[in-house]
Amino acid sequence: MSDLCWEKEFQAYGTIRIFEKRAKRLQTLRTWITFMGVVTPLVVGAAALAFGADSQVLAVFIAAAAIIGLVQLVLSTWSIVARWDERYEYAVESIRDNTKIYNDFKRLNAENISDSDAKVKIALEAYQRREFSDISKNITDKEKRFAARESYKYFKKPCHICNEVPKSSKPGKCEGCGKF
Repeated sequence: MSDLCWEKEFQAYGTIRIFEKRAKRLQTLRTWITFMGVVTPLVVGAAALAFGADSQVLAVFIAAAAIIGLVQLVLSTWSIVARWDERYEYAVESIRDNTKIYNDFKRLNAENISDSDAKVKIALEAYQRREFSDISKNITDKEKRFAARESYKYFKKPCHICNEVPKSSKPGKCEGCGKF
């Protein structure tokens, strides 16, 4: 087993987990914005049909819808300014590319190819291109510790600092695989 291939397989897996977490969070936020934008007018319309246009109940629904609409408008504006859609698409792209890189290094490990082999160099070039791109997305130290823990847990390897094999994704107090 090549040390270089093993290291890159390990790191690619951790990077996958970072961007999976980001994508999941962004998808949830985007779903809530869409839901609020659709359900609010539907509830007001349903209330108007059910209780009539002159009903006091409708006035309560309209007041509640106005407040929810303001929240939805603020969140929608923030999502545009913060570029949630772009960040989500990037996270999905990174997951896809890092999964390919992970699979390539896993296959090279299984083939027991030396670090100087041309296949390793090609895989390493792909890894470096993706790494340079991912670095531009401000991966935090907390995310790096999360990635390390997820990789140690997945590969059943001890952390380089605490020498423990993580059994869960719950953060511990270790500077290498916790505190996230």
